[in-house]
Amino acid sequence: MPMSLEGLEPKVQCVRRIHHVGITVAKLDRSLAFYRDLLGMTVLGLSGDEEVGDIVGIPGAQVRAADLDAGNGQVLELLEYSTGSAEQPVHGPDTIGTSHLSLQVDELSSTLSRLAEAGFEPMGQVTALEDGGVWEGCTVVYLRDPDGMIVELVEQACNG
Repeated sequence: MPMSLEGLEPKVQCVRRIHHVGITVAKLDRSLAFYRDLLGMTVLGLSGDEEVGDIVGIPGAQVRAADLDAGNGQVLELLEYSTGSAEQPVHGPDTIGTSHLSLQVDELSSTLSRLAEAGFEPMGQVTALEDGGVWEGCTVVYLRDPDGMIVELVEQACNG
């Protein structure tokens, strides 16, 4: 169990930026069809079965991976473990510990049409935000990828 964070003094910032975001997927090819083919992300690299047990703490674990260009030097890494568990619960966006991946798109309506044709529907309503700050003028919507990962699509240059 982690120690309490109360009373800790701020340290010098060590984090420079997010290097990449990794998502464990059931079937790499199916996820590539979603992220590459439907959302238009470019594949930067593919790997065959690689031994990663020492890195992830699972003896003998092997993974196939794809690195996708998420823009501005950011990378989305898709990981298919040969030892993965097929039975994973799908958590709601309000479940503690749940993550989501937010992707900025140029044309939200055409992106949603393309996704709908492939069977991917929004979880809620497409919503225009007017709260100011980084969200001023953004339009957002949540949906799920083929493995149930929540993907938020954001239209407009949200101040960064």
